[in-house]
Amino acid sequence: MLDLLRKNATGPLGIALIILLVFAFSIWGVGDIFRGYNANVLAKIGNRELNAQNYLFNFNREVNRISNQLERIITTEEAINSGLHYQILDRSLVELSANAASDEIGLVASDDAIKKRILSTKAFKNAFNQFDRNIFEQIIRQNGLNEDSFLVLERDSHVLSQLSKSIFKDITPPSVLNDLLFKYQFERRNVDYIIISPDEISQDDEVEKNEIERFYNENINLYKTEETRDFTVISLNVSNLSKLENVLDEEINIFYEDNKYNYYEPEKRSYYLIPYLSDESAIKALENYSSNGDIEKILIDRNLNVNDVDQGLISFDEGISEIVSKAAFNAAINKLSGPTESPFGPSLIYVNEIIPEKEIKIEDIKNQIIIDIQKDKAKDKVYSLYGEIEDLRAGGKTLEEIAEEKSLSIESFKNINDVGQRMDGSIIKNPSLGELINLIFLNDVDEDLEPHEDSEGNLNFFRIDNINYSQQIPLNEAMDNIKLSILENKSIENVKNRSKEIFDRLKEYNNNLDFISDENNLAIAKSGILSRTSSNEIFTIKALSEIFKTEKGSSFIVNAAIGNSIVIGKVINIDLLEKSEERMEAINGINKSRLENDLIISLSEEHQKELSSEIFLDRLNLLFESREAEGSF
Repeated sequence: MLDLLRKNATGPLGIALIILLVFAFSIWGVGDIFRGYNANVLAKIGNRELNAQNYLFNFNREVNRISNQLERIITTEEAINSGLHYQILDRSLVELSANAASDEIGLVASDDAIKKRILSTKAFKNAFNQFDRNIFEQIIRQNGLNEDSFLVLERDSHVLSQLSKSIFKDITPPSVLNDLLFKYQFERRNVDYIIISPDEISQDDEVEKNEIERFYNENINLYKTEETRDFTVISLNVSNLSKLENVLDEEINIFYEDNKYNYYEPEKRSYYLIPYLSDESAIKALENYSSNGDIEKILIDRNLNVNDVDQGLISFDEGISEIVSKAAFNAAINKLSGPTESPFGPSLIYVNEIIPEKEIKIEDIKNQIIIDIQKDKAKDKVYSLYGEIEDLRAGGKTLEEIAEEKSLSIESFKNINDVGQRMDGSIIKNPSLGELINLIFLNDVDEDLEPHEDSEGNLNFFRIDNINYSQQIPLNEAMDNIKLSILENKSIENVKNRSKEIFDRLKEYNNNLDFISDENNLAIAKSGILSRTSSNEIFTIKALSEIFKTEKGSSFIVNAAIGNSIVIGKVINIDLLEKSEERMEAINGINKSRLENDLIISLSEEHQKELSSEIFLDRLNLLFESREAEGSF
């Protein structure tokens, strides 16, 4: 529809439409446009307001964080269904109350404090670990903010941080609470177990035709094709455009001179990360090293070699986790230290080389400077092309016409699913794929769509050409899959029944697992040391929870972590790790954080009672309804 308006805006049809609009406003007025101006305010506490822009900034940031964590795009609908929009509102109200309190007592963040905070923010730094204004402006723009609104948020955040530090400086959790959490976190168990596995499924097994038909009708929604979309894209790729840019030596020298004090090569360390099954075994190895100083013997005793544990010569940021990097970069050279919690469990660290931080000379980074300058020029070109393309679109040009006029690459894609996959399983290539596909599946055919800019400055102009809606798969095409599903369900049911019989017999024979294993010709396996979080291919977190509820000498039955097998076992031993100073400090820190969170929520609720406060939940719901409706006719 908007394409039609663009093409005819200056012709007789455009003039006629404008006259009709003027006539309509003269009859109905423009009051409806301005009547809801206050709907932008979602809450008021004291002299503070929570507006829709700031709320959506926090909401979108959390959705992006969760999406990155789960490695898939979380839609707004999913976030709302999980109650995330209310969680963000609760968090925002706590911050709003604290900021209102800081206004009352006159707490204000200084310009120097905010400058230092922004300059040290990692997200705003380039490859040379220096603050980059282009990156800064791009990130705040992508989050729907301008510089002024961002600075307001930063000032409030800084004041809130200082207020929190002053309130919670001397808070101390009760020792009883620490003892309870210590027992929960550092209890260890050993179990013996047997695994009952389902029989193998064969395509030759018979299934009645009427059984297949009944299964199909009862699960008909499972047998549908997935929705796909056809679309066209003009992609302005910063990386591709940067390769076309020439850089003069004079530009390189100016760039280096302007930024040379920010160039440095970070400290690097080479170290071994030696994992253990428990803190006790790690501490014992540390004691052995203290007596003989032989790191090779430590590796031999652990049945490891250097290649298994060597992390290479790496910087802090290249470490396997922040906790490990902190420990490694605080450790002395040629000394064994720890234990430190790593992704592999309690681990010891041995540093064998340290390369100090040093300034990088222009000769060493000339190629990187060229790349950075090319990238900056390419971004400028992208923004220039953006304006030119928007003018052409406003003039009624199609994407194909624009691509031809500007000599730009244009791609059309057919039958692409919601993860960017073709029918043959291959993934389309686009640096903004995740965000772009999400937008394509949130919008409709013939809508006038805004171009999408990603975090790297890549810009995509796109059009949805067709929606291939989900179709029902006929019974004859789904027959083989249905047969396998029925056979698998029968196999699972059989293994459940057999496992229950074996478990009941184990109880009958006073938890004598040796007798039951011989009777059923099943081998007994030993778990090693288990914690409440030591999940693996056998024990899920849910299974471990059941094991830790079971008394010593008693039996349990749980589902295996992988496949459809069932695990039946017996708790052999229960231990509690030594209550060391380091562990109690960690426990105290966890409880302190929990108490702080509970206390700040209580203080926030009390402060809201003291001040005039209003919360408009109906406006929050309308906010998301209006977002879903944007762009539709």
